[in-house]
Amino acid sequence: KESFIKRAHTLSFFLFRYLGGSSDSMTLNFSRPASGPYVQFYKLLRLGKEGYMQKVENQMQTTAYLRHFIANLKHPNGENRFQLLDGGDTRCLPVVAARLNPNLGLHYDDVDMQHALSESHWYVSGYSLGFENPATHEFENLFTDVGQETTMFRIVVKSNITQSLAENLADKIEKVLTVLDDLDHGYETIHSKIQALKDKGGKSEADVPILEHESA
Repeated sequence: KESFIKRAHTLSFFLFRYLGGSSDSMTLNFSRPASGPYVQFYKLLRLGKEGYMQKVENQMQTTAYLRHFIANLKHPNGENRFQLLDGGDTRCLPVVAARLNPNLGLHYDDVDMQHALSESHWYVSGYSLGFENPATHEFENLFTDVGQETTMFRIVVKSNITQSLAENLADKIEKVLTVLDDLDHGYETIHSKIQALKDKGGKSEADVPILEHESA
């Protein structure tokens, strides 16, 4: 018979999809350390109530700017680029949650956009809306109204994200989407072009088309 330790290891160890990739976890319900609340309490003591409120208001204003940009960005065919998934500008966290408009029938998804944006040193978290059931080890839908292949992304606006940085992110999102529109198979095509350039002339990633669009 299996030992209790081996059996417990099998039950608690599972694979999950997170931030566009796969990872293993042995945590209990994705338990988190207590350092976050302690840091926030320190900031409240250091800044005071009014100072802390001003910090949060700045974050919310920056978040509202990005949300407005995402809500109004248009595809060349005139349709909206994105669908917003969060609660709007009031009574919410400084987080923008959205997904690429599925009605556009794009050949890339939110995780591809995440990887493409990372070329400009921006990290926008992309998620798959499916999960691997630890009991059956089958990939299943996380929600009943969307398929397991559906993706989304979120932008967490921290206190060090200024208005100018938010404008830079908005500019990078618009340019990255223009590049992805021109590719045949999403972000994988970018990597194949990088490798082709390196094989021919030893060029670096800074010479690939996705970054050339930024200087155009």
